[in-house]
Amino acid sequence: MKKIGVTDRLSFLILGVFYSLTFLVGYLHVSDRENEKDIEILDSKKLIHLVLIEFQSSMSSSDFQLITDSAYSLQQIKGVKELNFGKNTSPEGLNKGYTHSLSMKFSSAYDRDSIYLPHEIHQKFVKLFVPFTESVLVYDYWE
Repeated sequence: MKKIGVTDRLSFLILGVFYSLTFLVGYLHVSDRENEKDIEILDSKKLIHLVLIEFQSSMSSSDFQLITDSAYSLQQIKGVKELNFGKNTSPEGLNKGYTHSLSMKFSSAYDRDSIYLPHEIHQKFVKLFVPFTESVLVYDYWE
């Protein structure tokens, strides 16, 4: 049996350190890239806040214009990314009385729950809006 010399031992040690460091750096790099992908996916997802509305038939056009203007004022609230207010145009007849929708996008549930919902502009809108409705349905989901 051959005896391993000092040079051979040193070579094995250098190779071991080299491969260990290569493995460690590769692992950390891949791990960081996976975290970046997770963050990118989270950033691309938006929380949709959808409000379906059945207005009272006795509502005047000036009241409707006031509600429309007030609905678009919700865009001023930090955290509201996109806002749309519109009339149902579906030809299917499955709207169950809901004639209008208000939808907005948020980057996080925190933006919706802690910034938008308690905000003074939102609270003012709700007080104006609700008395003119027959029914309201709120539905939130992640896109």
